[in-house]
Amino acid sequence: MAQGPALAPLPAGFGRYLDWFSGFVDGYAARLAGDPNIAVKREHSRRVFDEARAILAAEPAPATGTFATLLAALFHDVGRFPQYERYRTFRDADSTDHARLSHLTLQREKVLAGLDPAVRRLALGAVVLHNRRSLPPGLAPALARAAGVVRDADKLDIMRVMLAQLAPDAPANAVVTLHLADEPGAYTPALLEGLLAGRLGDYGRMVYVNDFKLLLLSWVHDLSTAAARRAFAERGFVERLFSLLPRTPDMARAAALCAAALKAGEGG
Repeated sequence: MAQGPALAPLPAGFGRYLDWFSGFVDGYAARLAGDPNIAVKREHSRRVFDEARAILAAEPAPATGTFATLLAALFHDVGRFPQYERYRTFRDADSTDHARLSHLTLQREKVLAGLDPAVRRLALGAVVLHNRRSLPPGLAPALARAAGVVRDADKLDIMRVMLAQLAPDAPANAVVTLHLADEPGAYTPALLEGLLAGRLGDYGRMVYVNDFKLLLLSWVHDLSTAAARRAFAERGFVERLFSLLPRTPDMARAAALCAAALKAGEGG
């Protein structure tokens, strides 16, 4: 999944969903007078869709699973648009669960009406599960697979967005950094301790922008596909994020642990 990855072919009839998405977002862009955060989420959704296609090209799924997974990847964040219009934030804790709002929006708009019920259920299930801290045990294999691909694709593009936003010369955007305090040397020790212990970060414990970086790094422990793990490594996400964090012995140890976790999982 380096430059120019192979993409799974679009299923027959998928173009109508791409057209619906474009029209849906155009409505919010018009009402919010070109607010750049609408463009950020539009681009993010399309890139997550492409990341999912790349994962599926490397690790094919049955036709039903492919269609449902691509629907969920394209539509996983449709709730972000009404969320932002109403609350002017992407922070769920200060507004509403955007995954559930995505599910409600798809149901209200009847976007998936007419699909095979199994495909519809699988797509909606993956949308609802995409932002959980971790997938619950006991999921049906098809749902676990679809949700895992969408979550991996989402993480890959969020890393791209955040690294661009966190670059030293990037203009500040408090919406993208969830209104966290930007204090260069500050971080929450519990988040670093969790990373050292191999645990996923907790959005609810974030206070500083550096906490967001530590949470992003914890995702190396939650990637479900070998293709996504290879992409994380090839794109240098771990090294690039640690270069933006305070240089301490514990941070260096965490960097080594994250790199080792990615390497161990690259083979699938």
